[in-house]
Amino acid sequence: MKNVFSIFIIGLFFSAYYVGLGYYEYSLGFKYLEPLFMSDRLQLLFTNDIKTLELFYFTYPVISQLITIPAGLIDPLLAPMITSGITVGFFAAYIVVILFKQKLPIVSVIITLYFLCSPVIISVATSGTSLYLYLILYYFFFHFLFRYTRDYTTYNFVILSLCLTLFVFLNYSFLWMVVFMLPLIFLFSLFNSPGIQKSYLGIFTELTQSRVTARELVGSSLSTVLVIVFTPLVSLLFFLTINYWFTGDFMFFSTTKTASWDQHPFLDFVFYNTSENFIDLGTSWDYLSISILALSPVFLTAFLIGRKKLLFQLIMLLVPVWILYSKNSNSAVLLSLSDFLIITAAGIAAFIHFFHTSLLPVFSKSKLLHLITFILLLINLGGEYFYFTHSYTNQEQNMLAFLKQEKPLNSDATADMADFINENLPKDATILTDNTLFYPTIALSRDHVKYVDQFDPNYYNALQAPQVHADYILILNNAKQRDQKDGVKYVVDQTDIELQTQYTNTLFSLIQIKK
Repeated sequence: MKNVFSIFIIGLFFSAYYVGLGYYEYSLGFKYLEPLFMSDRLQLLFTNDIKTLELFYFTYPVISQLITIPAGLIDPLLAPMITSGITVGFFAAYIVVILFKQKLPIVSVIITLYFLCSPVIISVATSGTSLYLYLILYYFFFHFLFRYTRDYTTYNFVILSLCLTLFVFLNYSFLWMVVFMLPLIFLFSLFNSPGIQKSYLGIFTELTQSRVTARELVGSSLSTVLVIVFTPLVSLLFFLTINYWFTGDFMFFSTTKTASWDQHPFLDFVFYNTSENFIDLGTSWDYLSISILALSPVFLTAFLIGRKKLLFQLIMLLVPVWILYSKNSNSAVLLSLSDFLIITAAGIAAFIHFFHTSLLPVFSKSKLLHLITFILLLINLGGEYFYFTHSYTNQEQNMLAFLKQEKPLNSDATADMADFINENLPKDATILTDNTLFYPTIALSRDHVKYVDQFDPNYYNALQAPQVHADYILILNNAKQRDQKDGVKYVVDQTDIELQTQYTNTLFSLIQIKK
């Protein structure tokens, strides 16, 4: 009970810190696509009774949408940021209290400094994106893997199954994690078997000379796989069935343009354009090596400390394999912050694991080890700042600018158009537009005007007779891009409707329908 109270009090401190930073960041104009998508859906949820299922249960990632609802009652626009800030705040408090409970007050202070100063942690806590869920789930995933190496109980696999279920509802491609885990599961069964020498030579000898042992291990491994896979697989199948039952398409959540925040390539260009100042770190292996060294020496140190523990090292080897898979599955894209969070989370989980082993009394009495831990913290922070400085997206480089307080973040075309609408259009104005393209602007101005988009029952009628259902049309400036991307393109091309440009910026135009 004392620990719960401590986590609550410290969690409030961290949460206030992250939410305060997030609010300041937001006031400067720093915005992400995903939280704007969630904010728009929250506003619709509280005002639209027709498409409630489509708004949340058929959107993706589902878990990110649902977890923001309580904060949406306070402020739909700030709800994603508030949710990420509070969640990371209590996660940080949990880690700090665990270390303090192990009678490691100095380490608790060091890790507190990390959570307060780390640009990676601040980014995931204040952005409102799903990255904070990736960080926390990665941590618990590796935490329970390491915990199994200490007690070999099925309970750990049950929790792993729940973690994997949540992962699937962040991104269903995480089912591939099971493939990476298959060799580990076999080794778990092997190490849990009595009478087998826990070395490379001993394992090889036993498996090649005893067919009975090999069959028993295969059977044990299969039962473990079933325990881990059952819950996420059944949950996903149920979700797919619900999609088909209501929409006629099992993959509605993935294929429908309004179901996900990243369905429109043009928005990526607007928000996440490539920086000209990033450093090309070369091949996958080069990139990975530099990333591990720069971003998480904690991870590397943990790997070296556990060099005599075969099972621990094999779990740690899962990380670079995982990251390389992410990189090589899309060779045109550099590793993202979501990939690097695997390294950070695994490193933290590994050190928590070591403090539950025979290393604890050695560490608690050694000032040298405390000093080394502090030095590792400084190197880690330096590596993270290096990453943001040389990130391949201007968005992440602007994040570092915010941390350094070098400059206020400039408003983009999306926010600029929303400001014009909020300041110059009457409250009863109605705008026809495509939600898949303009949801960032819509989210920032939906409380001021009415939008006729895919979530309005009159949307398709408005496409046929815009002068009846709308006062304005919001479109892209570039006609070529409009023809390819904009769902209302043919409205603009109608010759029998008189249109007048009301406002235009670098990318978008607000056109008034003359009646």
